[in-house]
Amino acid sequence: SYREMMRAGISFAAAGRLEEGLVRGLTLTEHIALATEHSAFIDWERAQALTASQIAHYQVKGRPESPIETLSGGNQQRVLMALMPETPAVMVLEQPTRGLDVDSARWIWAQILARRDVGGCILFSSDDLDEILTYADRVVVCFAGQTRIVENDDTLNAATLGHLIGGG
Repeated sequence: SYREMMRAGISFAAAGRLEEGLVRGLTLTEHIALATEHSAFIDWERAQALTASQIAHYQVKGRPESPIETLSGGNQQRVLMALMPETPAVMVLEQPTRGLDVDSARWIWAQILARRDVGGCILFSSDDLDEILTYADRVVVCFAGQTRIVENDDTLNAATLGHLIGGG
């Protein structure tokens, strides 16, 4: 179950921020409260203070009472990162920088790599071959029901990776 995966240190961020990762209509504070409170009762004062702290730390352009859908895609992605544990065992990320500008994408990767550097395992998918080549240690290519593990070394490039994705 979702709670069991959380207890095991496994976190997930869906590609569809508003469709699967965040809840349309909820405020930033309500998102933080849902992710951090572990009882039926929410300490709203504490949740508001934590949200303000996370907004500052993750440089979110929004306020604790802002509805999540009023934020830009980059700021929604920053909120998703704020909801992720700082020391995950495993982070599973679907297209973590989809639709983001270059600066926001770099910032998101800095956050992801910081979690890796404290011992977390990062598993991500991306349509951007350059992103895969830049950030993946190992690449898993899936084609026609088969998987193939490819070491991301100096010989792997976008053309070769594209060829492998196409079944080559």
